[in-house]
Amino acid sequence: MSQARLQVDADGVLQLAGELDFVSAPLLREQLLAAVESGQGPLVLDFAQVTQANSVALSLLLRVAEQASRSARELQVRALPAGVQSMARVCDLEDWLQQHTQPPT
Repeated sequence: MSQARLQVDADGVLQLAGELDFVSAPLLREQLLAAVESGQGPLVLDFAQVTQANSVALSLLLRVAEQASRSARELQVRALPAGVQSMARVCDLEDWLQQHTQPPT
């Protein structure tokens, strides 16, 4: 069974963990969008605890980015898995991703 979870920190960090796949996506999408809508200020979507990701991760990222834009919230991405970065390049999203990616700490 696919396991993924979201932790929402008070400072606007949305920490994803576990396997991001087609099983976990619907619930995560609901949780992520609710977190974006309910808060204020800048957001960080953190993938550091993700153990497995496929195209679902890119889809979740784009939905969060869309909602953040609608909610006038700045979005930064942290620790996006290499495979998802490759998919973003194929989709011609590399420039957008570079503008929204935090450097490694």
